[in-house]
Amino acid sequence: MTIDSKRQVLVLGATGTVGSQVARATALAGGDVRALVRSEASAAKLPAGVSAVRGDLRDANALTRAVRGAQAVFYVSPHEPDEEALAKSVIRACNGAGARLVFVGVHVDAPTRVGRAARRFLFGRMLSHYRPKFRLSERVRMTSSDAVILMPTNFFQNDEVFLDEIEAGTFRQPFERPINRVDARDIGDAGARALLDRSLPAGAYPLVGPRSLSGVDCAAIWSSRLGRPVRYDGDAEGFREAVGRAAHGKKRDDFLASYAAIRKFEIATDPRHLERTTDLLGRPPTSYEAYVRSIEMPKAGGAPWGAHLAASAVADW
Repeated sequence: MTIDSKRQVLVLGATGTVGSQVARATALAGGDVRALVRSEASAAKLPAGVSAVRGDLRDANALTRAVRGAQAVFYVSPHEPDEEALAKSVIRACNGAGARLVFVGVHVDAPTRVGRAARRFLFGRMLSHYRPKFRLSERVRMTSSDAVILMPTNFFQNDEVFLDEIEAGTFRQPFERPINRVDARDIGDAGARALLDRSLPAGAYPLVGPRSLSGVDCAAIWSSRLGRPVRYDGDAEGFREAVGRAAHGKKRDDFLASYAAIRKFEIATDPRHLERTTDLLGRPPTSYEAYVRSIEMPKAGGAPWGAHLAASAVADW
């Protein structure tokens, strides 16, 4: 591991669930971190040690100026209809500056380009909603910018959308089958390494939690945390209503489509992926139990938790 604490880094999406964790972890590691933001209000939300650069991702000139001088750039595709065009602009800017691109997203991985194409075709037929995401992540993979793709499973932090329901005794996320889940703070630490470690090879890296969890498992862990019963309720309509209170437009649609895909598969914890995650982090990944213990529950009459909605990513199938 060769951490370069003097390395200049640009984080795109630094006020989002994953981007904020990457910016925080990179700044804590000593990196010179700046973030592209559109407003003073967004700049005020940046983690400590992160400087703001004003501009819009859709403004090619502003993006080029922001990337200039950076040795590495972090990017997670936003929930926008033009997500593929935005990814092309980011790739072009990184290539022009000779900067490593570190990308978090949905990626169908295989050892060869032909193998990835075959798997994209297969999964694209089953999961048509993901086709644009498959295409843009492969475009990142093939870029000349020394790219690193991080492939996380379902975020623990998605629970924060539903804290009011959990507090009331119901776990709503529809995990009939066990799926692997990961802490977004681990993604932040992995992203920081990819941005600052010049010796880390380009390629795709799975990011997983220690084990797979069903909705019943999650409810039991929350029950232990709260000291009172929390039951699993995978009612689809109740889940949709809860998501609708937290997000709108494409963000809501992407979230629901992700969970529709999750319901079709059991996402077992691959020991090889766990080993690679541990190697990337330099420690074992955070457990769900530790995450749940770290959460401060909402107070009566407090602000709603919908602002914390995080996008799920289905990792290497």
